[in-house]
Amino acid sequence: MTGFQLPYTLRGHRPLLLALEAIGWLHMTGKARIDFLRSHGGQGNYDYTKWHEQENPPFPWEDSLKWTKTKFPLQNNSWPGTLTDFLTKHAQRNEGILGLLQAGHAMASGIEKQSFPQRTVEYLGQDATHMWLSTAFGHPERNLLADPPELLTDTGWKRLLEQIEGLLNELKRLGDRSSSNDLDGWWRWRDEVVGTDPEGWLRKAFTSTLAETRLPNNDVTLFDQSYVAAALFKSAAAGAILEGNLFPWGNNSLKQQTCWRLLTVGIGTDHFEARAVKIGDWTGARLVLDKFFTKVRRLVEVDLAVGSLLYADGDVCVFSFPGERLNHNGGNLQIKEWEKWLTEQIDCYACKAELETPPYCRISEKPSRSLVGMT
Repeated sequence: MTGFQLPYTLRGHRPLLLALEAIGWLHMTGKARIDFLRSHGGQGNYDYTKWHEQENPPFPWEDSLKWTKTKFPLQNNSWPGTLTDFLTKHAQRNEGILGLLQAGHAMASGIEKQSFPQRTVEYLGQDATHMWLSTAFGHPERNLLADPPELLTDTGWKRLLEQIEGLLNELKRLGDRSSSNDLDGWWRWRDEVVGTDPEGWLRKAFTSTLAETRLPNNDVTLFDQSYVAAALFKSAAAGAILEGNLFPWGNNSLKQQTCWRLLTVGIGTDHFEARAVKIGDWTGARLVLDKFFTKVRRLVEVDLAVGSLLYADGDVCVFSFPGERLNHNGGNLQIKEWEKWLTEQIDCYACKAELETPPYCRISEKPSRSLVGMT
């Protein structure tokens, strides 16, 4: 597959794709203020999309990200008029790169919100005394207004903004031409923000509060919704880059037409567990397998920046991946070629790790707007 050039196309856009993913993580930052929960509990009015304007001085969102427009001028003037549109218009319907964020945001939030095909469920009028963060099984964990986590305090909010500014500054530094190929730097930057071991600071902060205040599904944390929206935004943008001149940036129906695939990578761990004679045999094999999956994540999430991890267990990792739009009439994403190329790379990782069973690599056959269907 030495003639397959699309991976090099994505690598040339790595800073852009990771910057867009960061925008996805942060596009609902205003929900991290306690005012968001209070307003939905009947205590005042608060517009979370304007949080950057309410700071004194205003948060420097535009200045921190303007390098992306300069370094990566999209075709047909497809950047929004101002970069703050990512914060204020992510629930609307626009063309260009903003339309792709709107597609990811709608997909991520619609899973929790929709109960009828033609109508969005409205927020329940909850009382502020019952603003609970619950488990997926409905067990209440914490009353966020009576016993707020650090994030929902004034001190926690100020610390969050300092960390976000640091995130964007480091992003800008890595996006510079001289360091855009610093894979180790990109991996550390991303892992410190949304990693799992140790837990990234944004993952930890946003997991402590809600993105939605509906009952009974008060288990939707701000991190859940933001991370999935960012993953889908990142993959949609990667698909647009792969289509090149044929991508319809001027289409204002991108929100409704964008689709995705899933990339699944697995390996049969039962074999290694079954052959273990001592506990140390299995724990040692488990460490090797974990390193294998980390290499796969590094390839997909940072090296190619084509998708993000959506599900993982001891046997499999599932990533978001680009898919053609509904009524597609554009460039060829070459999915079969991608599957062959990725299989070669991942087989190489397994061989170097001396794993005895071949890994499984599969991209879902049909693009979809339903994670259930893709799974």
